Amino acid sequence: MTRARHRSAPTAQLGRIAASSMRNRRPIVIGILLAQMVATAANLAAPAFNARVIDKGVVADDIGYIERMGTIMLGVAVCGLIAALLAIALGSALSAGTAADLRRRVYTRAGEFSTATFHDLGTPTMLTRTSLDTSVVAQAVFLTTSIALTAPLVTIGAVALSLQTSVQLAPVIVVAAIVLGVGVGAYVVFVTPLAARLQKAVDGVNRVLREQLGGTRIIRAFGRERTASARFDEANGDLTQLTRRVGALGVLLLPGVLLVSNVASLATNLLGAHFIESGDLTIGGLTAFTGYLLQIVVGITLFIALAGILPRARASAARLSEVIDRPSGLADDGTSRVDGPLPLRFSNIEVRYAGADRPAISGVTLTCPPGKVTAIIGSTSSGKSTLVSLVPRLLDPTSGTVLAASIPVPQWDLSQLRSAVSFVGQGRSLIAGTVESNLRLGAPDADEADMWRALEAAQIAETVIGRGGLAAEVTQGGANFSGGQRQRLAIARALLRNPRILCLDAAMSALDRQTAEAVIVGIRDALPNATVILADQQVENIRTADQIAVLDRRTIIDIGTHETLLSRCEVYREFSDAQAPVIA
Repeated sequence: MTRARHRSAPTAQLGRIAASSMRNRRPIVIGILLAQMVATAANLAAPAFNARVIDKGVVADDIGYIERMGTIMLGVAVCGLIAALLAIALGSALSAGTAADLRRRVYTRAGEFSTATFHDLGTPTMLTRTSLDTSVVAQAVFLTTSIALTAPLVTIGAVALSLQTSVQLAPVIVVAAIVLGVGVGAYVVFVTPLAARLQKAVDGVNRVLREQLGGTRIIRAFGRERTASARFDEANGDLTQLTRRVGALGVLLLPGVLLVSNVASLATNLLGAHFIESGDLTIGGLTAFTGYLLQIVVGITLFIALAGILPRARASAARLSEVIDRPSGLADDGTSRVDGPLPLRFSNIEVRYAGADRPAISGVTLTCPPGKVTAIIGSTSSGKSTLVSLVPRLLDPTSGTVLAASIPVPQWDLSQLRSAVSFVGQGRSLIAGTVESNLRLGAPDADEADMWRALEAAQIAETVIGRGGLAAEVTQGGANFSGGQRQRLAIARALLRNPRILCLDAAMSALDRQTAEAVIVGIRDALPNATVILADQQVENIRTADQIAVLDRRTIIDIGTHETLLSRCEVYREFSDAQAPVIA
């Protein structure tokens, strides 16, 4: 029972995903059904017309009857062709709409995930699911509605009409249908587990490619090209092997269908000749029966196309459902809204990531007043980024409470909380476009004067002017700007939102001391009443903060100004001494 439920789950997920798209496009689905019915009826009518032409026209030597029936057959064929083309066109529209819906749902859901939930899935598999998996499901929808939907109509209709033509030849059709059905079913059973592994193998290749393309310079610097190539060859080899196995099974299926079809046709002709000789069947009846037999074979053969994509579509639907149905990791049922400055307080915070032996931070208590700059300094992996990520609820603490204006942040309306917070992270945060389009991500309605004020506060206005102004090109990831310029553009975008809380997570790591101090002065001037949190591991970037919290061994060990910490905090003094040659 458990195995049966497990096997049926992917099929149910595929059906649920496809049905959700079809419900939004009912007129298209109805149009496909009607067009397929007309096309199928035209195809099924052809053998009957042939039988009449042979028995009443050719045998009776009635040219006029042949011409009349030929005209009717031509009209029916044209109607069937138009209906078939219409069904394919509507099926393409439904398939494209399904792919668009799925991409939108996965993209939207990914944006709702907490940082921990997103990283649990990983960027490579999210890319594969958003692109490849949605395409596979869309292909399955197209084949089902435009091609495979015809199969049961053709098969059932052909069986019924063939029995009406000759009951004596019925065993041929029954045996052929059973053999073909078993063969297609066995193919689906064998290919389904391979298809699931195939999708994971694509994830593996995608992951290795991203790692190696992103770290090309490091790989070359350490002379590890062979190691990198070996990793790629291993992942690529697994994908190639699985693709060959799936392809080999598909190659065997079509010849098997053709073999059954030819044997059935031979049996029909041998038996039909005997029945014609005995007077139980006419020549036209044998021709019609042979035509219906071929249509039955065609109807079942249509399943081959679906059988080739269905196992992968089931695996893809399961992977998409894992994203769409996955809890975001963040409850969004708060309703609180507060105007004015937003003081922050971290109260006995602990954050523990899934699978980790120890918490990322533990027992952290810190108050961040509005109108002040609060800096958090610590070594690599001390928990700075984790702590700052709690403010806009990129993740929630395992225990403890983060309060904004004395209200726990989970009680805030999430959209209101995030509209009050600007967050600048460590990674590349620029997108391809222009300086203006990047700034408008923070404030779509901002005017040019506001943009220039933000650029000046971030100490990047002169660079932008030198590049041609707000229309200056920004390549993907801001690669045509230096690291420090990218950081200052990201800070300018954050300032443009006029946030009440500004979180800077190592957002000035590429700046020199003078520039960093000038940026902090610009932030103070631009946001005099905002609560500013600056996480960094360089003393030179945070020495002018109003208060500095020192993180060590996953907790805060001291809080004070630069001068007071130098006099009493050994860890902070070690930071300062280690960086003394740089900041002297």
